[in-house]
Amino acid sequence: MGEPSILVIHRRSTVAQISSGRSDAMARLLRHKDPLVDKYVEAHAHHEAAMSAVRSALEERGLDATWRHDLGGIEPDDFDLVITVGGDGTVLHASHSIGETPILAVNSSPETSVGYFTAGGASEFPDLLDRVLGGDLGCQRLFRMEVKVNGEVVNTRVLNDCLFSHDCPASTTRYELRCRDGKEMQLSSGVWVATAAGSTAAMRAAGGRAMRAGSRMLQFAVREPGPFGGAEYPALPRLTKGFVKRGETVSIRSMTAAAKIWIDGPHVVVPVEFGDIITFSGGARPVRLCGYKEKNNS
Repeated sequence: MGEPSILVIHRRSTVAQISSGRSDAMARLLRHKDPLVDKYVEAHAHHEAAMSAVRSALEERGLDATWRHDLGGIEPDDFDLVITVGGDGTVLHASHSIGETPILAVNSSPETSVGYFTAGGASEFPDLLDRVLGGDLGCQRLFRMEVKVNGEVVNTRVLNDCLFSHDCPASTTRYELRCRDGKEMQLSSGVWVATAAGSTAAMRAAGGRAMRAGSRMLQFAVREPGPFGGAEYPALPRLTKGFVKRGETVSIRSMTAAAKIWIDGPHVVVPVEFGDIITFSGGARPVRLCGYKEKNNS
């Protein structure tokens, strides 16, 4: 890769966001050095050091880079390489705008961030960068999920998972779940649908199983199922967990007046109306993560 065009996508630390006026309450705690915010201060220091380390490594190699937090007006696929500096949330944020461009993800605060999608920390970045530029660091293809509402595609770049639920977490979600094993009216607190990449996150916490990296399959899990028929029919639903093979789909028909699909966290949200049919399928265009396979031994 000769003279590559590089885009660096970085997170803003919680402390930086507070300093710009995000939370007056937390700002007061920071001013008074309350122990409650010690971890945020520590993470901010690590993140700033990581940003400096990435910038220095690029400059030492004579490489110019475009730095962005907000991707407005930027097309990542116009670049040869995307470097993310942050954690898994930064990778998820970036992945929604990236098609084929390889991503080298740096965990800017390993002490406070899992960094499942990242190739390593700031101290490892110079070596990782050299290996990427030399073509010596492999990329893992992680297949994404496609989501349709009433047959219309609403997202083809879901890297982690989707949550279908009532838009109020304290309210019950009613729907019909459909998969190859049949269909069933259900009542619960929502349904998780995850890719292989997302199977180690909320899906696993909900009782699912970790899947092989690179799989095109999906997995679903019903959260806190209850008896749809009430006191007269107290049986719990049977279609509460399952896998969706390549070429298959799992779908949900909403019976909830105010529901949403939460995509890869809280920031990408699709409203769902009563009677809408949401269809999830795996094997969508993959994202390419440099060093992922090597770090995770998958």
